Amino acid sequence: MSFFNRLAAVLVTAAMCGPIAPLQAGTKKGDKFLIQGRACEAKKDWDAALDFYEKALSEDPADVAYQMAAQKAGFQAAQSHIGKGMKVRAQGLLGEALIEFQKAYAINPGSAAAEQELRRTRDMIERERKRAEETGKESSPEQKAVTPAERARKEIDEKLASMLPVPELKPLSPEPIRLLKMNNSPKVLFETVAKVAGINVIWDPEYQSQAMVKGNLSVELDNSTVEQALDYLAVLTKSYWKPLSPNTIFITVDNQNKRRDYEEQVAKVFYLNNVSNPQEIQEIVNAVRAVADLQRFFPYNAQNAIVAKGSADQMALAEKFIHDLDKPRSEVVVDIIVMEASSVYTRQLASALASSGLNMPFGFTPRSGLKVVNNASTTPSTTGTTTGTTTGTTTTTTASNAIPLSSLGHLASADFSTVLPDALFQAVMSDARTKVIQSPQVRSIDNVKASLKIGDRQPTATGSFGSGIGSVGIGISPLMNTQFQFIDVGVNVDLTPRVHDNGDVSMLVEIDISSVTGHVNLGGIDQPIIGQRKISHSIRMREGEVNLLGGLITQQESKSVGGIPGLSRIPLIRRLFTNESVDRERRELMIALVPHIVRRPEFSAESLRGIAVGNQQFVHVSYGPRASAAPAAPAPAPLAAAPKAEELPATAPPAPGGAPAPPATAPPATAPPATAPPATAPPATEPSPLATAPPATAPSPPGDQTQPPAGNARVSFLPAQSEMNLSGRITVALIVEGGNDVASAPLQIQFDPKVLHLDDVGRGDFFSRDGQQPVFTKNILNDTGTAAITLNRPPGTPGATGAGVLITMIFQAVGRGSTTISIPNLSLRNTQGQVVASGSPQLTVNVK
Repeated sequence: MSFFNRLAAVLVTAAMCGPIAPLQAGTKKGDKFLIQGRACEAKKDWDAALDFYEKALSEDPADVAYQMAAQKAGFQAAQSHIGKGMKVRAQGLLGEALIEFQKAYAINPGSAAAEQELRRTRDMIERERKRAEETGKESSPEQKAVTPAERARKEIDEKLASMLPVPELKPLSPEPIRLLKMNNSPKVLFETVAKVAGINVIWDPEYQSQAMVKGNLSVELDNSTVEQALDYLAVLTKSYWKPLSPNTIFITVDNQNKRRDYEEQVAKVFYLNNVSNPQEIQEIVNAVRAVADLQRFFPYNAQNAIVAKGSADQMALAEKFIHDLDKPRSEVVVDIIVMEASSVYTRQLASALASSGLNMPFGFTPRSGLKVVNNASTTPSTTGTTTGTTTGTTTTTTASNAIPLSSLGHLASADFSTVLPDALFQAVMSDARTKVIQSPQVRSIDNVKASLKIGDRQPTATGSFGSGIGSVGIGISPLMNTQFQFIDVGVNVDLTPRVHDNGDVSMLVEIDISSVTGHVNLGGIDQPIIGQRKISHSIRMREGEVNLLGGLITQQESKSVGGIPGLSRIPLIRRLFTNESVDRERRELMIALVPHIVRRPEFSAESLRGIAVGNQQFVHVSYGPRASAAPAAPAPAPLAAAPKAEELPATAPPAPGGAPAPPATAPPATAPPATAPPATAPPATEPSPLATAPPATAPSPPGDQTQPPAGNARVSFLPAQSEMNLSGRITVALIVEGGNDVASAPLQIQFDPKVLHLDDVGRGDFFSRDGQQPVFTKNILNDTGTAAITLNRPPGTPGATGAGVLITMIFQAVGRGSTTISIPNLSLRNTQGQVVASGSPQLTVNVK
C-alpha cells in the first residue's frame, strides 16, 4: 500500500511540474529534414536546402525554427538565381537568363530585384526580336547582353567623349622658323608666318581698319616655333589670335571687349587626391581663385573635387597650381620613451627597554592599617521649590585619599605602586625598487594634431547643489546632487609636427604623465590626489635624433632617534635604550622623443620654377616646343629660303583662306583633334560589350585577309612556357618584335578556367612610347575562360614601330594540370588597315 502511495505522489508531482517545462517543438522527421537542409546550406546549395526546409515545415507548420530556416533559404535561393541569370545574360543568353529570373520570382514573389530583372530581360528579348525582323540577321551575343540602361549610358559616354577640347594649333612642320626678316603691315606679317607654317588665317572684319593705322613694322624671326612667332607678332601689333582648328587661326584686335567676345571658355572638374577635409579644399579654392583670377571656381566636397570655368589660359594656370598644391602631406612617427625609476629604503631598530624614553607614573595605594582620612566635598547642583511640595537639593561628593601629617612617618614602599615598561626588540628593514618604462608611438600628418591617451579616467567632484526642499519638523536633510569631472590619468600626449624639406622636424609637444598618489576627504567626499608631471615644448630636431625633453631626480633622506636621555648616548649599550628609524627615497624620471619621417614633402623642379602668366589685365600661358605626334612632313624647300616680306607682291594681301593649300600630308581643316573619338563602329570580332572606344581604323573586311602583310612583325608570349604551384600567380607578357606602323591590336585570350583565372590585364609600352595614350579596354570572363582586349593607337596618330610589350596578364592557378593560354586569330594592322602580323601564339602552363 505504501508503494502505491509513493507512486501516486510521484505522478502528481510530475503532472504539476509538467506545464512549467517548455514543450519540445518539432518532430523527429522534421528535425531530420532540418539537419539535412543545414548541410546543404553549408555547401551553398540553396535550392536543396529550401526543399528540405519546406519538407520540415510541412511536418510542423507552427515550428518557428522551421519557419525561419525556410524564409532565409528562400531569400538566398532567389538571390542565387538572380545572380546566375545576370551572369548568363551578360553572355547574351537571354532565354536562359529569363528562366533563372522566373525561378527566382517563383521562389520569392516579393523580390523586387527578381521582378525588375524579369521585366528587363523580357524587354531585351522583345528588342532583339524586332531587330531581327528589321535587319534580317541575329545580333551578336555582346549586343544582346547590353541592357537598355547600359545602352543609354553608353550613348551618354559616347556623347561626352565626342566633346572637343579647345582647338590646338598643329602646323605642318614642328621645325622652328629660321632667318625670316619682314617689314610690312601687321596683316601681311601674320599672313607671311601663316604661309611658312602652312596654316590658314581668318580675320576679324574690324581688324584691318585698325591695323592699317599702325603702318609697316619690322620683325626678324630666327629659331622660333609657329606659336612663338605668332605671339611675338601679337605683342608687336597689339593683336589677339586663337586657333580655330589644327590648321586655322583667328586674329583680332587685343582689347577687353574682343577678348570677352572671342576668347574660348573651358569647363573642367579637378579631382583632388591628397586632401583630407573640406577646409583644405576651400583653402586651395581660395588661393587658386585669387591668383588665377577665376570667378567661377567652386568646391564640391562630396567628391573632393573643384568645378571651374574660365578661359583656356586661366584653366591651364589653375591646373598648374592644383598640380603643385595637391600633394600628399608629410607624415611623422614619433617614439615617446618615458623611463621612471624609484628606490625606497627603510630601516627601524628598537631597544628592548624604553625604546621611546621612560614614562613611569607611581600610584598611592595605602595599606589597610594605615590611617586614611576621606575628605568628601559636597557641591549643590539642583534646588527646586514647588507649591504644595517639599523643597529638595541634589549634591555631588568627591572623595580623595589623604593621611594626617602624624602618619607620614608610617609610610613605606608598600604604600606605592607603578607599572614597568614592556620589553621590546624590533629590527625591520625594507628595500623597494621600481622601474617603469613606457614607450608609446604616435603617427601624425604634417601640421595636424595627434593625441594619445593611455590610462584611466579618474572622477573628481567639482561641486554640489541641493533642492532646498525639506519637510518642516522632520529631520530630513535636503537632497544633494554632486557634480563630477573625469580627469585622464596616465600618459597623455598631444603632438603637432611640421616636416621640413631638409629632414628637420619641428614639434609642438605636450606630455602629461599623471597618477593617483593618494586620497583625501573633502566635505565628506573621498577625493583623489593626482600627481602630475607635465612638459610643454616647441622643438626642432633632426630625423632619428634622440631628444631628452625633461629629467627629474628627487632624493630624500630622513633619520629619527628616540630613547632615554643619557642612556641613549652610552656607547655599546645605547641600542638597548633607543629607537632609530632611517628612510631613504630616490626617484628618477626621464622623457625622450625620437622622430622618424615616413613621408617627405614633394617639391619637384617644375613646382619650384616660375612661369609666365601674361600681364596685369589678361592671363596668358605660353608653351615651349613639344614633341609632335604626327610625323614631320618633308619640307619642299628649306625654311631659310622662304620669301622675305620685301619680295612679296605689293598688291593687296590674299583674301582670308587664300593661303596656299597645304601638302597632301597635312591634316584637313575638318579633321578633329587627336582626342576626338572616331565615328567608326567597333569591329564585329570584338566580343566585349564594355568597350566604348573603337579602334582608330576599321579592320579590313574578311576578304582582305589574304592580302600580303605590310611587314614581318612577330608576336609571342614571354616566357614561352611556365610552371607554377597551386594558388600561385604568374605574370605573362605578350611582346611584338619588328613592328612597323602598327596601329591596332584586337586580342581574344582563351584559357582553361578550371586551371587558371585571369586576375588582370595591363597595357604595355609599345603603343605609348611617344607619350600618346592608346585606346585600351578589357572584358575578362573567368567563367568561360575568355577575355576580350581592345588596344589601338589614338586616332590621327601614326602607328608604333619597333619592339615592345603589347599587354601584360596576371594569372592565378586554381587547379592542377597542364593547360594552354592562346590568342587565336591574332592580327595586327597598320594605319592603312593592312595586316602586319598574324598567327595564334600559345603559352603552356603546368600547375603542380
